[in-house]
Amino acid sequence: MNADTAVFLPDALMINVPEVDEQHAALFARLARLKHRCIETNCLPDDDATTLLESLRIHCATEERLANQAGVSFTTHAKKHQQMLKGIEKTLHDVRNEKTDIFSLIRYIEYWFERHIIEEDKDLGRNLQKAPVFLSGDPLTAANASGLPC
Repeated sequence: MNADTAVFLPDALMINVPEVDEQHAALFARLARLKHRCIETNCLPDDDATTLLESLRIHCATEERLANQAGVSFTTHAKKHQQMLKGIEKTLHDVRNEKTDIFSLIRYIEYWFERHIIEEDKDLGRNLQKAPVFLSGDPLTAANASGLPC
């Protein structure tokens, strides 16, 4: 895992799927940077907000791809991702229209993300680790574990 982002992911939130853990750490790091920038500028840097949302979308797609490769049911998990993304999009819209503040959004994402990892992603990690495709040392697994594209 990248040493710069590893500090943002405590051991209790690791699911032991390298590609996912790396993304989780990077997302927490991105949130911390966004919070810092918002405090410095007292506003929402729009490019940061857009990048954060895109990073969340990529992460959700990664989990779905890994689950599909492993034959793990992902329907309920995917619905939770979609609800979260819609909520963030709506709240970003509200922030941009000055109906709410960015710090409420950041707190929501941090809280949701931590809870989601504990309640959903830990089980996903255990299921992925038991899947034959991951146990077999399949080349796709090695590429995914290193963060390389398939």
